[in-house]
Formats: sequence, structure tokens, C-alpha cells
Amino acid sequence: MTVTPCLDQAHWLERWDHMQARYLVARQERFDLIVRLLRDVLGAPTRVVDLGCGTGSLMVPILEAFPGATVYGVDLDPALLILARSRLAPFGPRAQIRQADLRSPAWLEALELPLDAAVSATALHWLNSGQVAALYRALSQALRPGGLLLNADHVASGSPAIQSAWEQHRESERAALCDQTADDWDGFWQAFAQAVPPEVMQERARLLGPWQGVEEGLPLAWHLDALRAAGFGAVDCFWRRDCDAVYGGIRR
Repeated sequence: MTVTPCLDQAHWLERWDHMQARYLVARQERFDLIVRLLRDVLGAPTRVVDLGCGTGSLMVPILEAFPGATVYGVDLDPALLILARSRLAPFGPRAQIRQADLRSPAWLEALELPLDAAVSATALHWLNSGQVAALYRALSQALRPGGLLLNADHVASGSPAIQSAWEQHRESERAALCDQTADDWDGFWQAFAQAVPPEVMQERARLLGPWQGVEEGLPLAWHLDALRAAGFGAVDCFWRRDCDAVYGGIRR
């Protein structure tokens, strides 16, 4: 897909990161933890996939931490992949972008298997429970034995009262700790849609289709059970802050 050469990609990457930081308290802390766990568990992974990579924000610290690694970024969104290719260009062939749909097992066909690790950040809540469970099963086959899966995402409580308390606390933390001058989600997309050719946004709408996921995320216990059922061991939560967690497991 052709993109206008007038697009100031550095500007839009900065706006994207500021928008994300408006919503995600301790966003960098999650990235740092994922990199540390990859190093502590795997030493020096050589093949890593970022599921729902978006603009490549998580891929950058992994590529920087492991200079011998190839990191695959898989995402379906053509608009975000424009920015990912720009962000990741300095890493050359070590950063491999794949436009593919995680809702279909065909996304694995574009990767060199087996993988040492799979990571994700604030992406899998776009999928419904059946799609997430199928993705976990696919990853148990794509990862080598001993391979690591880490996901940083929204996770809900089974209690409406606790969920409400978490969300209220999250909003108070956002107000105190996050940059409220940044774009909100809708504001970013309305502005970005004016900066790219209309066919980019038309293709985005066609590919992504209607929302299928769970905005608040599925309960953490559900994820841990689904990972065990898919063939992962050492399943655990490695970090939690109210509605958000980093969790995963090791492929048995």
C-alpha cells in the first residue's frame, strides 16, 4: 500500500507513544520486566515474536537488549504497520514485520520456527476468549520446548465490585501519573486518518472488522488455566497493577 511521502512518521510515532502513555500507568515498567524475564529465563533468545506489535514499541527494547535476535512483529492493522516499519528501520533485517491475522493460524506460516519466545503488550484483549485460547494452543506448537510466552495486558476480576474498585483506582492513577495533554484514543485516530491516504483507513476498517474482544480483559485465572490447557508449565503472574498484569508460562 502506497503511503504519502509527506507523512511525518517521527511526529506520529511520538503522538502514538504519548497517547499510549496517557492510558497505561507504568508502561515502561512492563517493557523492562519483559526484557528482564527473557534474559533471565532464556539467556540470549534468537527468535522472538511480538503478537499484535502495533507500532513496534515493545520490539525496540528487545532488539536493543539482544543484538543476536531476530524479532518478528505480527499485526493486521495496515495503519500501525506504516509506523512500525519506520520505527524499526534502524534494526534492518533483525526486525521482521508480518501483516497477518492472529485470529487465523495462517499467521505462523510467515515465521521461522521454532521460536524462543512470544511476547505481547496491550493487544490480545482485542480477541475473544475462543480466539485467545486458540492462539495459546498455536503458540505451544510454535515455541520450542522451554520457550517463553509473556503477555502484558488488561485482566479483569470475577467480582464486579473488585473490578469497579480497580477501575476507579486506575483512573485516579492515570489522572495523577499520566500525561492528560496527549491525544485520547479517538483523537489520535481522527487526526491520523487525515494524515494518511484514505485507502489506508478503508483497508484498516475492512481488515479489522467489528470489535470482538473484551475491553477490560478476561480474568487472569482464565488466562492461566488456558495456558496450562495449551501445554504451558510454570504458568504465573509476574506483575500486576489492578486491571493490568504481565503473565505467561514456559512451553513444556
